[in-house]
Amino acid sequence: MKQWDRFARWIDLKKIAVITIGIYIITMLPLWYLAFFARPSGDDYGYSGATHRIWLATHSLLQVLKTSLETTKSMCMTWNGDWFTVFIFTLMPEAFITYSFWIVPVTMSLLMMISYYCLAKEVLVNRLKLEKYQSAMIVALVLMLSFQFIPSTAIAMYWYVGTIHYILPHIVAMFALTALSKFERTGRIKYIWLSVPAAIMMGGSSYFSVLLVLMIYVLTMLCWGRKNRKLFWTGVPLTAGIAATVIQVIMPGNAARAAEEGSHLTLSGSMIVYTIIRSLVQAVQTIGTYFTDKTFIFLAFIVIAILTWECLNGRQMEFQFPHPIIFTILMYGFFSAMFAPEIYAAVEVSLGPASMQYLTFILTGTATIVYWEGWIQFRRRKDAGMKKDDYHSRIVIPALIVCCLVVFIGRGTLLENSVFKMSTDYIRSGQAADFKRQIHSQMEILLDDSIREAHLCPINDQQGPLMHMPVTGDPGAFTNRVVAKFYGKDSVVMDESWETK
Repeated sequence: MKQWDRFARWIDLKKIAVITIGIYIITMLPLWYLAFFARPSGDDYGYSGATHRIWLATHSLLQVLKTSLETTKSMCMTWNGDWFTVFIFTLMPEAFITYSFWIVPVTMSLLMMISYYCLAKEVLVNRLKLEKYQSAMIVALVLMLSFQFIPSTAIAMYWYVGTIHYILPHIVAMFALTALSKFERTGRIKYIWLSVPAAIMMGGSSYFSVLLVLMIYVLTMLCWGRKNRKLFWTGVPLTAGIAATVIQVIMPGNAARAAEEGSHLTLSGSMIVYTIIRSLVQAVQTIGTYFTDKTFIFLAFIVIAILTWECLNGRQMEFQFPHPIIFTILMYGFFSAMFAPEIYAAVEVSLGPASMQYLTFILTGTATIVYWEGWIQFRRRKDAGMKKDDYHSRIVIPALIVCCLVVFIGRGTLLENSVFKMSTDYIRSGQAADFKRQIHSQMEILLDDSIREAHLCPINDQQGPLMHMPVTGDPGAFTNRVVAKFYGKDSVVMDESWETK
């Protein structure tokens, strides 16, 4: 028993944090490696084609900006209203530097890591008085779940239009919530002014992130506004976000796209009620699907609960964690709200919304665990429960060992759908190398200005976690047309007779 206690004390929380962060980094390595295989696809070329041509002709940033604004205006009038993300669409790195697309997945993944850590540091360190390494440990677990089981890795990292449309606003939302918490804690008005551009950016993007943040703004004002009058300053970013969202909604492009796709845009009281009810039901069904298809995340939630309990144990916390049941209902409401945009519009849910729903589930699930444990810890009698060292040796270490054994024994099932497995299988099979070679062959032709009618070699059907809309044999197909315009070709087709070497 003494040897076990000595062993348990040696594996302290700092070492567990280092191991956890190390595992997270290892799981990300194949994703970052494949960043250098990723290429623009479909809409990436379409939105940035005019910018690319102007850059090649003038190398003038002023002309590029003018062209980007013109493209944004055109798209908002004819296809979609998310004016901020459309503007960013036009600035794809590949429009300026060939073979620079790796910047997209690397930058987006790093920004997501930074935004999550900033929010966690504000809540866990500044408010709950955890150590920084403890906060980093919990963030590593949350990020690992967020990346490894997200419904679409293309949306998360590898498709420029997808990641800008969904993930960039999500990242901005994390920074906005950090600023909101800092303002409530310190009263410094600068955090309000930092929140205003964030709210505007989210308002001009996909609905998911702005909906989540605006709901939290309203809730903050209603719950704590009377006790802290300064919180009514949150009405400034709230108003800015609503105004930016209204501008997006009334853009003619939304109506044009809705008419073409048969979606629903008109305001209807009965449709609003139906959307709320259906969203609440869909959330339950989706959690059930997660439990059967992504069982690993619930095992990870147990690990988060065990480690968070030890982190909170003995902390002198000022926050009293009131009404945990109401908090749980609110977290479920936030998760359910992520289904509302697609249900109200009456369109088929794609992997973009599904990815946002999943990320919100991970965040709200983790927040619920931390809140309930904080509530229990705050109300425990000072002399109740085991000592911290006893808890570490008798609960934490044995539980972590059991979880590791469960993962090892059930790895074939638990990790089957992980992005790490998908990525490593894709690399080990040689398909990634084939894809890179085929893309290089296509690029030699596309970058050759003497070739006006480009006949390209076929691309493998399997791209693992990457995103690729292939050129087809039809020169009038969407991908063919946008690729041809981007590279200045008269036509681009896929030639089935091409023999790859």
